[in-house]
This record gives sequence, C-alpha cells and structure tokens, in this order.
Amino acid sequence: MSDKKAPLSKKKKIVLIVLLSVAGALTVAGVVFGVYAYRILNDPGSFFDPSGTDVETDGESLPIQPAFTIDTEAEPDTDTEPEETTEPETDVPGVKPTEEKPYEMFNVMLMGIDANENGITSSGSMAHTDVSIVLAISFENNTMDMISLQRDTFTTVPGYRGYYKFNCAFNVGGGMDNKNSGFELVCRTAEQWLGGISIPYYYAVDFKAVVDIVDAMGGIDYDVDQPFSSHDGQTYYGYGRQHLDGNGVLGYLRVRQAADGLDKSRNTRQRKMLIAIFNKLKNEKKISMIPALLSAAGNHVYTNTNAAQTAALVNFASNLESENIRSRAVTGTIKMRYDWAWAFVDQPERVQLIKEVYNINVKPVGTCTVQFEQWLHETGLDALKHVRQAEKVLGYVQDIKNGGYVFTDEQVKQYGDCYKAYEKLYKLYSEATVKLGEVYTGQAEYEGGAETLEANFKARIEAAEKDVKEYTETLKNSVGYKGKLTYTVDKDSWYEDTDINEIYVDFR
Repeated sequence: MSDKKAPLSKKKKIVLIVLLSVAGALTVAGVVFGVYAYRILNDPGSFFDPSGTDVETDGESLPIQPAFTIDTEAEPDTDTEPEETTEPETDVPGVKPTEEKPYEMFNVMLMGIDANENGITSSGSMAHTDVSIVLAISFENNTMDMISLQRDTFTTVPGYRGYYKFNCAFNVGGGMDNKNSGFELVCRTAEQWLGGISIPYYYAVDFKAVVDIVDAMGGIDYDVDQPFSSHDGQTYYGYGRQHLDGNGVLGYLRVRQAADGLDKSRNTRQRKMLIAIFNKLKNEKKISMIPALLSAAGNHVYTNTNAAQTAALVNFASNLESENIRSRAVTGTIKMRYDWAWAFVDQPERVQLIKEVYNINVKPVGTCTVQFEQWLHETGLDALKHVRQAEKVLGYVQDIKNGGYVFTDEQVKQYGDCYKAYEKLYKLYSEATVKLGEVYTGQAEYEGGAETLEANFKARIEAAEKDVKEYTETLKNSVGYKGKLTYTVDKDSWYEDTDINEIYVDFR
C-alpha cells in the first residue's frame, strides 16, 4: 500500500488557506493586544505626546502688512521717550531661569460646561467652561496635582485680539457650536498661566454627564460642609454625611453660598468631590469602571483622547494613592469692573505654585494685573480703538488693490502716511504693555515709579492717536471707503466692542 498522500482538492486548499490566514491574524492581534496591554500596565505615559500644539503667532509683525513698497519703519518719536527700565537689585521670584531639571509632568485638562442636556446654559446666553482643573501627572513618581484655574480670571486668549474672562476662552474658540475647537483654546489659554507648559489633552462634561456618571456609580456618601439644594431642586441637603445622587453632586459642585468672590471655596469643594469619587471607586475596586462610566454619559462627555489613552490613565489611577493627589489653585484678587467680577491672579503665588509642581521658574504676567487693567481703561483701549480703525481702511486698500484698482501717486502717499502712523501707534502700545507689565510685577524699576511711566506713555500715545485719526480719515475719503469709523470707546461696555474684543462673548 502506498504511503503517498492524495493531493488536496482545490476547495480544501482554499479552506486551508483561510484557516491559516485567520490563525495568523489572530496571532498578530494577540501580539498587538499583548503589547498594548503591557504598555497600559507598565508604561501608560507612552500613549501620550506631552508636547501639545502651540498656537502660531505673528511675533513682532503687525496685523496689517503694507500694500505698497513704502518705508514702513515708523518715523523717530520726537516726544520724550521713557527712560530705560532697570531690573531691581533684589531677586524677583520666577524671573531668572532655573538650572534645575524640570519635573517630567504630563497635563490633562478637566472642564465642566455650564450647559444643560439641551445645550442651553443656566445663565446668560452662552455656556462657559466654569470649571477648569489641570491634572499634572507624574507617571514616574506616581503623583498627581489638581490645579484649579479661576473662571473669572482677566486674561488674553492666544490668537485673538482683546481681553476676556478665562471661562470665555471656550466661547472665543467656538463654544457650543464648535466644542472641540473651544476646548482646545481653553487648553492653549491655560498654558499661558502655566508659563507655557503644554496641556495637550482634555476631558469635558456638561450637566447631564455629571448626573449620569454619578448615578451610574451608585451615588456617593459625602460629608456636606455647605447646605444646598440638588440641581433639579427636588432635594435639600443639610450639614453632615449624606448620600448624594447625580443631581445632588451637581448641585453641590455648583453651590454659590460661601463661595466668596473668587470662587475659591467652590473650587476647593470641586476638587474635594473629585477626590471623594476617586476614593470610592478605588476602595470598591471599581477604578476599571471609569471607561464604562464615561460611556454611560454618552455624547455628553467630550475628549481628544482615544480608548487606549483612557485605559492607560485608568491603570495609572488604579495604582495612585489618594495621599499622592495634591490639591492646588491659581488664586488672586477679585475686583468689580463694569458690573462684572474679575479675578486678577496673584503673580508671586502663581510663580511659586509652578515652581513647586513643575520645578521651573516662570515670569509674572504683567498684562493681567489690576494695575494694567486700570491703565487699559484709561489709555490702552483708546489706542486699540484707533489702531483698529486704521486697519479697516488699510485692509480695504489691500482688497481693492487685489481687485485691480489703480492708485494715484497721491493716494499711495496718503496710504504711506496712514500706515506709518498706524505702525507707530501699534508699536507704542505694544511697548507700553511690555514695560508697564514689567514694572507692575516688580520685574523692572522706573525712575519716578509706575505713575510717571504711565503718564509718559499716555502723552505719546495720545499724540500718535491724533495722527492716526487724521491720516486714516484722509485715506478713507480718498479711496472711497464707506464703512463707519468710530475712534471712541464706551469704557463701561468695552467688552462688547468687537474693535476691542475680536469675539463677542456674553460674560454672564
């Protein structure tokens, strides 16, 4: 009897090839899953790029570039120039670069949107990110710092003209109409307050997400330190340990009593509640439920992370002890301005906080101080208004030039006069913001003090404004610009003026 095997039929060959292919695919999938599982368990930081995305800026360039080949260098300022500011002899915290190695930290932003299930805010006409907490994570040291940022902070927003409240960066970036863009801009704005440290990832929730997540985990027992009513108004909670459901937790997170003007108490309660939720999940060995809890909230949770990154963070949390979670806040002084409460960050405390968390020295932010806001109100807003009117006409000239309009020599000269006046005022305003900011925060000294420096800049700026208005009006009439130009600012509602704040935001 022959030992020779009968050849496989064509059909059997196909089946064998399919089986081998499936087996190979499963093997590869198993290896890939194994590698992912190993990384999640042993190297969660490898799933994240801590570099983030920087907002591109024009640096020293002006918003409007010249439409013609002209001498764009502003004419020498014949007015009295401020004497050079000098660095104080005493050390100022956060000015000198550190020689120590920065801590290896990774940042995630947690945000809470002031919006109900239907997207409608509980106050005003726009939903803001009223809760913003940076999680500064050290995978190496197995620690986490929770850093609250005050919602009413007087701030600039990268890439946009004007001054806003911190919680409104979300609206400047797109708000409820473009949430992801809005969340990204919140992160970029927060990076300014951390001295440029990147915040590349975020998680955000609205009201419904909070309720659904807490209900899905069975509520929480909590020592209530401030009587309040649940978010739906159905339950009143007094002092002491009580069981809170989702509406109870949301009501507690939002309670305003004893919150003080800066929301310091409320921010502290928010961080304490997050730690309490973490402790419950950890004690009940339910940390692994976090992805399911997020899923329970459906499309009311927003994030730019993927499933593997969330799993890596969950694994990190499972090995994190509550005593390794530090609670912090960027605090400051509250001032009433134009019927609104504004928070002005305590710069020495901010510098010290960043040093403690990240081991780097950063400079104070002079343009977000009470003194700068007062100077802005007295002098800066008018300068910005004049700059914007010139930009409108200069931009119009560029547009009609692109459309084929032929300019006379006289119009080109008028354009050059307008542009140089615009350039001079713009650079003068920029110089003032830098030098005054340095003096306000003690990074530099000026003979005669800040008031003398303010008066010097005010005189020079007002003279430059006069030239801008004259040359802008002349050019406007010459080229037929039909738009309305206004050179004055309503100082009590400047935030509604899109010549000052590029994006209108309802601050309520």
